[in-house]
Amino acid sequence: MLKEDRVSQELVEHLLFLHRALRHGVKSRAMADGYTIPQRIVMGYLFRHGDLSVKELSQQVGLSHSTISGIVDRLERKGLATRIQDPRDRRITKVSLTDLARNHFNSMMTQRMFSGVVGVFNRATAGEQMKILEGFRTLRELLDREE
Repeated sequence: MLKEDRVSQELVEHLLFLHRALRHGVKSRAMADGYTIPQRIVMGYLFRHGDLSVKELSQQVGLSHSTISGIVDRLERKGLATRIQDPRDRRITKVSLTDLARNHFNSMMTQRMFSGVVGVFNRATAGEQMKILEGFRTLRELLDREE
């Protein structure tokens, strides 16, 4: 039982370390672009999933309706998003990315967001890379089983 506790604690320490490393990369990238992390999250979600209402964005991103609404207001002022009335139901307003925002995401690769971690991975030996990937594959399979 004691060994299990130590192993679990080591896992938590590794996860926290990885979380900090990834978060640092995201923060650095967000600051370089001039966008806040929540703005990048909303823009990324719209980029991947298309036009959504503020309510849908709120539910999908996990932020309050008022927070998402404020983020969309700021994105609109920067020319990155627009609100469009749904032609089938005028009560619904969708948020859409502008061409400026789409061009930004088209030019930015996900790897750049995590460039620090990806850089370290790329400098690892082939054997180390395989161990890392195998560990992530196993963890992903286990997590997928839980869903």
